Amino acid sequence: VTNVALTRCPLLDVARENTTVVCGVHLGLVRGALDQMGHGDQSAELVPFAEPGACRLLLADERR
Repeated sequence: VTNVALTRCPLLDVARENTTVVCGVHLGLVRGALDQMGHGDQSAELVPFAEPGACRLLLADERR
């Protein structure tokens, strides 16, 4: 599993109020990018506000 701290959000104020929508869009962008790069078999999970100042993006290769 690759664990990435996401420390900058251009929609932070909106994300605090509408976490499901904003973080869902960001996760969709990540999944779309992975698919376009040929990594569609890699799962992605986003943990909003996982720690002070950061969300966490977890990437796991499904082939394992």
